[in-house]
Amino acid sequence: PLSPDPVPVASRPFRRPGARARYRAMLSSRVRRLQEAAEAAPSGDAVDEKTEKSRPPLSQLALRHRAKLQTDAPISGALRVRESALFRPVRAIGMVTSEVPVVPVALGDADFAVASVGRGFQVFDCEHLRLAYIGPRLNEKIRAMLVVGEVVVTSMKRDIIAWHKLLELGRFRGHTQPATVLGNVGTSYMLSAGGSEVLLWRLSDVGLQPKSENSERCVIAPMAKLDLTADFGDVTAMCHPPTYIHKMLLASSTGELQLWNLRSRERIHTFESLRRGKRAPCRINCVAEVPNALDLVGLGFADGRIAILQAREDRVLMEFEQAQGQVTTLSFRHGPGAPAHMVSGTPSGAFVVWDLDKKRVHHVHEEAHRGPLTTASFLPGQPVLITSGRDNSIRMWIFESADGLPRLLRSRIGCPGPVRKMSFYSGERDLLVGGADANSGFVARVSFIRDAQNAEFSQGATSKLNSFLHGAWGYAGNRLPPLLDLVHCEVRHHDWPAVITAHEKTDAAFLWSAAHVALSPKVFKPEDPKDRAPVTSVAISPCGSYCVLGLENGALHKFNVQSQLHRGSIPRPPEPEPETTKRRKVEAPKAHRGRVCGLMITVGGVLVSLASHPADCQLRLWKLATQEAMLSVPLGSDRPGSPSGLLLRAHGTLVAVCLDDGALLVVDLSGAAV
Repeated sequence: PLSPDPVPVASRPFRRPGARARYRAMLSSRVRRLQEAAEAAPSGDAVDEKTEKSRPPLSQLALRHRAKLQTDAPISGALRVRESALFRPVRAIGMVTSEVPVVPVALGDADFAVASVGRGFQVFDCEHLRLAYIGPRLNEKIRAMLVVGEVVVTSMKRDIIAWHKLLELGRFRGHTQPATVLGNVGTSYMLSAGGSEVLLWRLSDVGLQPKSENSERCVIAPMAKLDLTADFGDVTAMCHPPTYIHKMLLASSTGELQLWNLRSRERIHTFESLRRGKRAPCRINCVAEVPNALDLVGLGFADGRIAILQAREDRVLMEFEQAQGQVTTLSFRHGPGAPAHMVSGTPSGAFVVWDLDKKRVHHVHEEAHRGPLTTASFLPGQPVLITSGRDNSIRMWIFESADGLPRLLRSRIGCPGPVRKMSFYSGERDLLVGGADANSGFVARVSFIRDAQNAEFSQGATSKLNSFLHGAWGYAGNRLPPLLDLVHCEVRHHDWPAVITAHEKTDAAFLWSAAHVALSPKVFKPEDPKDRAPVTSVAISPCGSYCVLGLENGALHKFNVQSQLHRGSIPRPPEPEPETTKRRKVEAPKAHRGRVCGLMITVGGVLVSLASHPADCQLRLWKLATQEAMLSVPLGSDRPGSPSGLLLRAHGTLVAVCLDDGALLVVDLSGAAV
């Protein structure tokens, strides 16, 4: 895979006639020769031509090599994953990319994007943004990635491992701390940096080094360690300018930029033009070469400054100031007839398009991602920009309009934050999930069939609810607060919205439409302001006609889902006595003494509620139709201390209750016993 020889068109990798043909084409000629040499001469002797001609077909070699890895050879250390004693993982869903930047790569006439998913990586075909293949499941988190031809290089906690699909080609060992920056000079050298430690490796040694005695994996030692000065700081970015043979630009956290010769291990030049002026030294976040123009390099700083440097003359040609804050990534558009545009990433999730000819901002695309942009890269020779961020999404933008403004072409999104609630939907084909991302919440649908069907529910209706949100909670923005609870009834999927959520510090529940994948401009809240309190739990009836809200003060309120009308509190307030004077409204009674932490409605119309107050550690049952109390089941009477409820889950007539002392109780509703 590292061979500089061109790959024939007939055997070009990542073709799309079929899965089997694509898999065979993925095994390049060099990997095949290494496998044949390992089969014929384990000691590393040369393979003669007669033995070469008598080899089995390529498919048999792949199967034999895989069988040998499963029986004789020890499992790769990166693949030894700690698994459960009861469950075996099948695949990860809802994960598109992590905070590690996505690496685009062009192979022949096809473009691909390699994305890290934490403890693994996956390859997307940029033509349709579909999965080409999923990498191996690793036991460590990926810190940085590099793609050289068909080889994916991943930086782990200590080692740097080279992969060809699921096959480990070798590992680079020598770092004392995780490498966070990787760069290569063609197929000759690779440079890795972890803090101020910079090591040089020979890429052509992958698969050719003699195997160690205790392992059959190829372990490569570093060629040298670059001698950086103490005032240089940590390496934050690196770049190999075109036509600069065996040379690499190193950027630091102190704002320095140096040019190094990797072959001689010498520092050639330190660029002084970046230090001129009254500016204080600032961290360089990213470095990108300017295509179709030699000796030009773009630099993005942490203070929002962007500089176009003439490396040969050590001269800054132009500078820009990004008002949105620090520059997280840089990319330049290139291709026949392409305008001189540069794209920079911002911490707010927007990307800025700069016109280099006019030396000004051309366009600011707001809310491209939720959170900082980690990747913004133009595909070679195409008006297509691929972006990724910390919101677990990859988006492709095309610049095809006459005014040069981008539009969304394709996207793959996952859960933008940690998941708090989840529930099966559409007959176990989809999964409704809800959670929190920083100071906002989300509701999304994750498909078990195709990742392309994943979608996040739109929150555009918050513009119609801004008066309520600002008045009740003081929330500013176009997104709801973090989610607390989520329930749904898929029987009413096509009839009316039947997905209900509760959010932090809001005294109302929100209604969502699964059919339209959007928020509805309706809320559930008690009529009397005195009865309102933050909603902590929600429940919906199996028929989808009624829902119950559990509040922070222990009250329960019943609503009609279709009309959002309030149907009273649970239990019902007593009838007021007739008076000659003006009748006073009776305050709604409380069902519990503390915060309601769990609600559930059975098929028989029984409401089960649980509170988190230590003095009210019992399961209460209510009749939904009449809103009357039925019975209560004590949970913590025979337990030491004063436990309180945390979570409630039900399956039929069995209810599982989790207490804060670590106990998990199963209650039979038919016998009203634990």
